[in-house]
Amino acid sequence: MSKSRYFCGGSAMAVAFAMGLTSQAFAADAKEATTVEEVIVTGSFIAGTPTDAALPVAVINSEALEKQGSPTTVELLKSLPVSSGVLGETNQFDPRAQGSEGSGSVNLRGLGAQRTLVLINGHRMTPNPFGQGGAGIVDTNIIPTAAVGRVEVLKDGAAATYGSDAIAGVVNFITRTHFQGLEGQASFQQVDGSDGNYTGSLLWGWEGDHGNILLSGGYQHRSELKTTERSWANLTYFQNPEGGWSGGNAIAPFIPVVQNGAGAWGPAAGFQLDQGCAPLGGVAVPGALPACNFHYSNYDNLVEEETRFQLYGEANADIGDKTHLHVEALYSETEVPHWKTSPSYLALQTPTASTNPTVSTLTSAVLAGYFVPSTNPGYIAYQAAHPTQIPAFATGVHIPGVRYRPLAEGGNPMFDFGPSEGRRHYEAMRLSADLKGEFDGGFLNGIGWDATLTYRDRCVTR
Repeated sequence: MSKSRYFCGGSAMAVAFAMGLTSQAFAADAKEATTVEEVIVTGSFIAGTPTDAALPVAVINSEALEKQGSPTTVELLKSLPVSSGVLGETNQFDPRAQGSEGSGSVNLRGLGAQRTLVLINGHRMTPNPFGQGGAGIVDTNIIPTAAVGRVEVLKDGAAATYGSDAIAGVVNFITRTHFQGLEGQASFQQVDGSDGNYTGSLLWGWEGDHGNILLSGGYQHRSELKTTERSWANLTYFQNPEGGWSGGNAIAPFIPVVQNGAGAWGPAAGFQLDQGCAPLGGVAVPGALPACNFHYSNYDNLVEEETRFQLYGEANADIGDKTHLHVEALYSETEVPHWKTSPSYLALQTPTASTNPTVSTLTSAVLAGYFVPSTNPGYIAYQAAHPTQIPAFATGVHIPGVRYRPLAEGGNPMFDFGPSEGRRHYEAMRLSADLKGEFDGGFLNGIGWDATLTYRDRCVTR
């Protein structure tokens, strides 16, 4: 049984127009011309080079990317020392990204992914509509890695230039230039406990006297890696009590209760630990409020199964001596067929006095929760098996809401008694056209201008 929800989010046609002094205007008084290999534009609207950049810009060029084995976007961003808390593995264990499994992010200086601006060729990308995507987080997994020629990372805030989403910095993915011919790449990673990861890509380029064309296609697959395949992720409760253990269990502690002649409820005995805890797979922790701890991370994955396609194309043309046209198109599709999680979760809202008769008179003694009357067949069988735990005069038991979840050990019967499963399917499309040039003559001589038209669309199936 499955239900899907389909969401699309796109931006309206957005036009940006900017004017600024070009590097030639500042070089008017230079005694001799200087030739540079590349122009850095990230962090400023004035062209410059790494040596004279006003802000700290790190450049990762194609040669460095090749030495890293042409990494995927997730692998690249994880390797940046200035980046903190990169998402893109399973996202199960980070509340900032739950609900957006299969997507990625970049988080410069640990200030939050929504405060890091992500660009392609200097232009903005579409935020992810799930998780915290509504706050402006960009899914970095849609970036066409085969076409990337260099990555420029502005490691300082640039809100004055780009806006509040660049408080932490800027990451600008710039596609390859002056590429001609056909290039293919393929890779395979053998991962212990997994079926491995593999990628493939094709890149084709043509360059003429007044323009060029670049086309790329990429395929990426990551296989599932369960938490149970790594000993450090599967420690016992007494080795690491915070390593995926929860006191909320289907085998929950309870307190026997009794109702007096006036109708008020009170404890008939102290808190009791269900005797089925250890036999059914829980870890019993005695005390004033005993618990049967449930190891929910056994049902999670460290890496979800993902399949991703990426298509990218761009065309550049010189229109006249000082006008340049750039057009690019991007399409990406990500499929996460069955991300896995705990069989069930604790209820966000537990029964209150209006739905549970014991809550109103037991509030001072226990937390709001669930009431099981003495007429319940399960109650009768348990009391007969453990008469010393539940006194004969008790008229029911109270289970604290924060200690109970419907399904735990034994899995979810709707998913073959394993973890609960869901699906994530992302489609992203981006079209952008940029026309820029320089005024020639008159009082505007040397002043550059830039006009951009971008359409972005993002759809998600859950």
